[in-house]
Amino acid sequence: MRPVNAVVCLVILLAFAPPSLLAAEAAEPPSRDVLDSVVELIRSGDADLLPVALEKVRGGLKGEDFTRELAEVVLPGLERSQEKAALIAALSDRGDKAALPAIMAMAQGPAEAFVRAAAIRGVAALGGPDEVPFLESVLFGESGTVDAARGALVAIRSDIVSPRMVIALGDKARSGSQRLVIVGILSERRETSALPALVAAAVDADADVRAAAMKALGAMGGPEQIPGMVAGLLASRTDTERSEADRAIVQVCKEHRSKDLAAAALLDRFRAADPAAREVLLPTLARVGGAAVLEIVDGLIASPDAADRKLGLVALSRWPDATVKDRLLHLVAQASTEEEREMLLAGLIRIAPLPNNSLEPVEKLALVEQTMALCRRDQDRGRLLERASAIRTVETLRFVLPYADQPALAESACQSIVELAHQRKLRDGNKDEFMAALDTVLATTKNEEIADRAQRYKLGKTWERKKQ
Repeated sequence: MRPVNAVVCLVILLAFAPPSLLAAEAAEPPSRDVLDSVVELIRSGDADLLPVALEKVRGGLKGEDFTRELAEVVLPGLERSQEKAALIAALSDRGDKAALPAIMAMAQGPAEAFVRAAAIRGVAALGGPDEVPFLESVLFGESGTVDAARGALVAIRSDIVSPRMVIALGDKARSGSQRLVIVGILSERRETSALPALVAAAVDADADVRAAAMKALGAMGGPEQIPGMVAGLLASRTDTERSEADRAIVQVCKEHRSKDLAAAALLDRFRAADPAAREVLLPTLARVGGAAVLEIVDGLIASPDAADRKLGLVALSRWPDATVKDRLLHLVAQASTEEEREMLLAGLIRIAPLPNNSLEPVEKLALVEQTMALCRRDQDRGRLLERASAIRTVETLRFVLPYADQPALAESACQSIVELAHQRKLRDGNKDEFMAALDTVLATTKNEEIADRAQRYKLGKTWERKKQ
């Protein structure tokens, strides 16, 4: 490693230069001495000072000549791969296309995979349509560059990427894993021109491709894609795949700016479907809800045919809000089998505390209390207690707290208490009650995370939920 004492002084000077000096530097090309000193520091490999030099590469030293010297002379001459990758990244951030030929050469060359990966990302940052064929050619190359090529095809600014990916997706010679990568690129680019290809992929022979396409359509699609998404739902082969496809369709029908048209399109497909397809589609339709769908569900429940009645009950238990609470309460009381009763009760447990239903907090809590009275199993009571924390009121705390004294329900009650205490405004506005409740949690729970949360809230500290 070369001595860098003089360079250290220069870099510190550059890093802490007054605005007037930096303005002068920006107005005219840097001196040869400054360029040589920064290059010397890059070549030195000093781990502490290299980031400072690279920051000057990114934006401190102006001029295309400097870019060319770094890319064409310094970069190929670096001995250590780590420094090569770091300089490529800095040149990419610099945004000067004068570095592109040298970075492209590095991406095509025999360098280590992680250096080539950095160069591929650099090609995306600096390149355009002319570089897309190269990125496509390395998309399914050696394992160390596939992710970089995928990310590059997502990031590069070019309107030819999606058309080329659509053609590649239609290539029957490609494996399912390759088509899955292509669907991911089309999804992340979020270009509406790719929607027809994604609709076609929703019925692909490969289950992973189908699932990825349906997820993409859920995020990007609209009313026009609903018929194709219905076909994707009907093509599902497992409960998990069907559940994900269901979620994608509901997302379009509940969140798209033309959600009413999407919901109408789904209802039209249901009405046009054969009986077997209707059985698959009705639970999805029920999760979208609406007066027209409720009329269909009520008709099925009233049917003398046992299969129709069961289909209607399943649909009602999937309803998205509490507008059907009275129907569910009545039907739970009138259930003919324990299986039917538990299914309807599960629907009540789900909708009672929903934050987006049609009830005020006091009405939600009243419904929770009614539902609790109907529960016969501790597992149902526990699930309801945990969900009750979505009703963020001190009255909910008062409802939940006594259950901490019941061994079978204590952990569920403690979980709900700390969830309520997580709301600082609610906690601070009812401090005495919450402090006492948190003391109960600390004396009761055997769950380390719940105990840690309770202790932190008592001290007025925050707690961050772990990312899944």
